[in-house]
Amino acid sequence: MKKLVLSAAAAVIMFASCNNADSKKVEVKDTTTQVNTDNGVATTTTTETTSTTTVPKFSSPEVQQLADDYTKFVNEYVAAAKGGNATKLQELATKQQEWATKTATAASKFTADDAKLWAEYTQKLATEITGAASK
Repeated sequence: MKKLVLSAAAAVIMFASCNNADSKKVEVKDTTTQVNTDNGVATTTTTETTSTTTVPKFSSPEVQQLADDYTKFVNEYVAAAKGGNATKLQELATKQQEWATKTATAASKFTADDAKLWAEYTQKLATEITGAASK
């Protein structure tokens, strides 16, 4: 599990974080439901986790959409890691390679400013992933 998270963090670190005044927040809600059948009695526990990440403002609408979508993915991953949802983590791990390919392809089209901003921003996201994985 740590290898998976660390490889994701390494992929994200290649890209990095930001501090931009023209930014927006992306909110992701992750709901986890657990059913416990102790002594023949079923109890259901539902936990909802909300993650909010400030996304920087990129010059290209395509890069902005990529950043918004990637932020949602990272927030889902962090919420699943913090909640200990192994099924969700496994599902997101399969999407991780797709994201690595997608971001690498898109990076070739970034302007110099967007590339720098993307690198800084993905560094911030990598820190969030690593922090969630270590809990």
